Amino acid sequence: MERTRARAMEATLELAAESGLHACTFDAVSERSGIARSTLYRHWSNQSELVMDALNSQNMDEHVAHDTDTGSLRDDMLILMLGQGRDLEGSTWWAMVPQLVAAASTDPDMSDMMRKGSDYYLGIVAEIIERAKERGEVATDIDSTHAALLFSAPIFYRYFVARQPVDGRWITSHVDAIVGLLHQP
Repeated sequence: MERTRARAMEATLELAAESGLHACTFDAVSERSGIARSTLYRHWSNQSELVMDALNSQNMDEHVAHDTDTGSLRDDMLILMLGQGRDLEGSTWWAMVPQLVAAASTDPDMSDMMRKGSDYYLGIVAEIIERAKERGEVATDIDSTHAALLFSAPIFYRYFVARQPVDGRWITSHVDAIVGLLHQP
């Protein structure tokens, strides 16, 4: 039973990444996974439930490396942001982000899931900034969540909206600029 659910959710994620969330119909998931539609209906009452389960099955920790503490804001942010850049280019999860944003604009459940994912990620970045405050690298009156947006939002904008590369050279330049803005003299 768990293997059947896992296969169905894997097929759903593949379809979503390839063709968008709208492509995750029970017919398409059945064809991709080899699982009968009637079996899918036993596990999920509709397409939205299946998609939400598949997306929620993804462990965000697999997509965000955040347990490194080098003792340097710049180095910690480079590790995080360079990993983010690599993932944007090659991860099924990140390939679905535009689809999730579109779905979140009309579906309250998707919107809630996107908000939770964003809060989770910004929390990781803010935690790195808090450690930098404790070391005296960043002024203590800096709002860590706002500073986290300074690091994160431009990468997503550049990749998803401007459709420009987020290669290592650009990310390094970006991180250096934000660290320079936040630096405690």
